[in-house]
Amino acid sequence: MRRNALRALLRRGDLAVGTFLNFPEPGLVEFTGLCGFDWVLFDAEHEGFRIPECYDLVRAADAVGLATVIRVPENRPEVLLGYAETGASALLAPHVSSVERARLLVESLAFPPHGTRGVSINSRAANYGLTQSPNDYLAAADEHTIPIALLEDDLELEELDALLGVGGLDVFAIGPGDLAASMGLPGQGSHPRVQEKIGAMAARLRARNKTLCYPCAGPADVPATLALGARMLVTSNASLLRGAISDYLTGVRAQKPQGV
Repeated sequence: MRRNALRALLRRGDLAVGTFLNFPEPGLVEFTGLCGFDWVLFDAEHEGFRIPECYDLVRAADAVGLATVIRVPENRPEVLLGYAETGASALLAPHVSSVERARLLVESLAFPPHGTRGVSINSRAANYGLTQSPNDYLAAADEHTIPIALLEDDLELEELDALLGVGGLDVFAIGPGDLAASMGLPGQGSHPRVQEKIGAMAARLRARNKTLCYPCAGPADVPATLALGARMLVTSNASLLRGAISDYLTGVRAQKPQGV
């Protein structure tokens, strides 16, 4: 039976540190896992990762014990199914802004009778049907793909409360960038109004014992991120590389060649 690496991480209660992968390169996935990250996010919404590419990326992550999350381009059953069959640990759906959209996400990733996911007992997610019976695979709900809802719209807190009551949805991410834009403050994720709203949303998640995934640019941001109650921290590998390269070049170019 295929094991869900992200569920195992969350069950342990440890801080799960991940990174966005901006480039669809399996070698970079292996490198990310060997560097010590707990999970990696493949961005099919903004970076255009296609389903065939994600198969290879998930395989590379599996090889180094790295949990995988795919941010899908749309919250539609046929889209969710294609990415789920890669064997990814979780799918992150954008703009889950209503009870109806939340239910659609959950039901699209659950097999009947609890959902509407199309049944394939020979997919990669099912280890090609080689390691368990069809009944065992279909019944192993705790090992199937985790639905993650991305909260990035200016919801009323009462609407959020209703959304949090949807069964089977236990992991949420908050997107400051889109949230700020939806509040009429594009590019101002650190604006006090946006931060106040994020704090209120995070408090609702904590009260319901939901897992929060939240962006964390670096060690200096960790205390504030943990104060929100986040257990999954994520940053962009492009940001990490850009910062490391900038520090390197600044340090090197500050030195004077001998004899000058």
